Amino acid sequence: MKIHRLLNLLLLFTGIAYTQDLSTGRAHDIEKQLQLEKSEAKRADLLHHAAVFYLERLHSKKDLDSAEMYNRRSLLISKKLDLKKNIVQCLLLQGQVAMLKGNSQLAMSIKNKALQYAHSHRLLKEEAMVYKDLALDLPEQDIEGKAAYFKKAIALYKHSGAHADEAESYFELAGIYHNIGESDSCITYTKQAIKIKKNIKNNDLYREYAILAQNYWTQSNHKNALAYALEAEKLAESQKADGEWLHLIYNLLAVIHAELYADNSSIVYYKKAITVARKNNDAYGVESATLNAAMSLYNKGDFRDALALLDANKDSYGKDCNAKYIAMYLLVYCELKRYEKAKPFYEQLLKCNQEKVPDDAEQKAMYFAIAQYLLQTGQARKSYPYIDKLRALAIRNRDRFHLREIEFTHFEVDSATGNYAGAVEHFKKYKSLSDSIFNISSTKQLADLQLKYETNKKDKDIKLLTQHGKLQDEKIRYASILRYVFIGGLTLLGVFVGLLYTRARLKQRTNKALQLKQEKINEQNEALKKLLHEKEWLLKEIHHRVKNNLQIVISLLNTQSAYLENKDALNAIQNSQHRMHAMSLIHQKLYQSDNLASIDMSWYIYELVNYLKECFEDSDKQINYEFETEPVELDVTQAVPLGLILNEAISNAIKYAFTTKDNGNINITLAAVSGDIYRLVIADDGVGLPEGFESIERESLGMDLMIGLADQLDGTFELVENNGLTIVITFTKKRQFTDAEQAL
Repeated sequence: MKIHRLLNLLLLFTGIAYTQDLSTGRAHDIEKQLQLEKSEAKRADLLHHAAVFYLERLHSKKDLDSAEMYNRRSLLISKKLDLKKNIVQCLLLQGQVAMLKGNSQLAMSIKNKALQYAHSHRLLKEEAMVYKDLALDLPEQDIEGKAAYFKKAIALYKHSGAHADEAESYFELAGIYHNIGESDSCITYTKQAIKIKKNIKNNDLYREYAILAQNYWTQSNHKNALAYALEAEKLAESQKADGEWLHLIYNLLAVIHAELYADNSSIVYYKKAITVARKNNDAYGVESATLNAAMSLYNKGDFRDALALLDANKDSYGKDCNAKYIAMYLLVYCELKRYEKAKPFYEQLLKCNQEKVPDDAEQKAMYFAIAQYLLQTGQARKSYPYIDKLRALAIRNRDRFHLREIEFTHFEVDSATGNYAGAVEHFKKYKSLSDSIFNISSTKQLADLQLKYETNKKDKDIKLLTQHGKLQDEKIRYASILRYVFIGGLTLLGVFVGLLYTRARLKQRTNKALQLKQEKINEQNEALKKLLHEKEWLLKEIHHRVKNNLQIVISLLNTQSAYLENKDALNAIQNSQHRMHAMSLIHQKLYQSDNLASIDMSWYIYELVNYLKECFEDSDKQINYEFETEPVELDVTQAVPLGLILNEAISNAIKYAFTTKDNGNINITLAAVSGDIYRLVIADDGVGLPEGFESIERESLGMDLMIGLADQLDGTFELVENNGLTIVITFTKKRQFTDAEQAL
């Protein structure tokens, strides 16, 4: 058994990429297109594409200057025409140019400006794009910071309905954890990306399957690794994936098959990887695949084929002490018994070990090849130091695969030096580390070794002669027994065949009965699915009608207000309209959503505040709204009272909080305190409560309503004065049924 060199795969994850390209892809066509284009909006778009083109090409400082110039022209037109999305994209690219020029402080200032602009204009996709770019600016070791930015981007993509971008962001987040070796987190986020892609009918999943395969391989879960790698291969070939991903997938499949000792399949995939790497002019890819393919041929004993493969791809590796190639040549020539050819490679390895500091992979290859050369050329005792170094490497890297092979090599060396006691111990360790595929072979070798060790301590010649005589007698006796056993075996075989036939008939009848039952179950399931669909349709219809009825009442109140001159009556009607709209929003969301059980409160707060801003747009106050809302799902029984509280608190703040100044801030926070306990905070920096508020609070319908609604939530209601008024509602979220519980 020989050591198999494992391929160290590296998945490359790109950052934010612009999905739009120049129509021609040629720099000299840019100005020509701009001259022909008459629409100013389209010219702004073309200019921005030109800036992206130069920034992505970036062959020289001239390209960077061109990107900056085109982007500046695009930004001027975008501001003139108020093209909000273009403005964010231009600001972001301006920040990227500043970063490439080394002015990180200016870059961050511009990118934050882009972020604030996107947030204030509710450009959710553009805001997400800025967050992803900010994540790329963070140091590589700041994993938590990068992940936090990506999660914000994912939430924004989800709210905007940009599910393709949401899936891509999950994949890029998985890449962050992949690069630091956190395979569990990488697998979790990759599966989330796959789930979203499948929901939107996007079957372009070979990258996701490839990263899952590698991370399962890293965890030694070969079953899942092979399954996902094969699926990645199928999709990559059918969708004509680019060469880098094909090369990676073929290499991964080759490694997995090699670890499962399917060397024939492993070699096929390595050769595919070599072909793809040559098409891509990827010398390193050719080198790594060639070395691994040669090792698989070496493992299965095809030494001449391994040598031919190495010779055929000599041009793929450098000549400056490539330790892995030299070691592979040394191993092959040793197995071919061409020690005169092997010796120069052995001497080269010794020289390499002195001239450079090899990495772990190079040390494995060098020390193993040297140990094999010394073992096969009658210098076994000299190989012990190299075996010790190999063992230390395997233990440090927790590499049980190589540790097992080291124990086998140690067994060979001990056997060659006559240390049979040590050989037995190392063979036992090798056997305990081996997988079940080699159990039969290992048992036989261990028995042979035990016999060699025991007979070495005694008078072997006398013992063997005595045993030989006994064996001859036993052979005669067993020959007679064997005839009777054969006859009895034939009889038992006939009985066994009869039993098998009877059981097959019984199984056939049972299967038929089970098939009938399954058909009935399938019919019942279809009926239940139909009922469930009708139920969901009815619920949506109810929410739709409730929402329409509330809109009718709002319209009636609006009509009624036209006939009223009493200011208090008009205010009462206006307040009632706002409250009904707060409830109407909830029912609108429920009939438009696939989720009939709960409301996304972060979305709801955005919508409600925008509605109130429009209602009070005639006000001469400049009010800034700030949100700090976590994604919280509430059912209708809690969403309605919470929405009414928000309506009352924000309306009161708009009307009464800023009577002494022209501007102000309203902050809205909804976040978990602990477990299922949540806190809603509406704070303003206005005038606060009037004097003597305690004595008049019951005369306020709005305040009574908020207190009553807080009780309805089984929560607490607090008023805090601190440079304005803060309303704090603390409540416990009701537990929602899981899908499994709803199914029951």
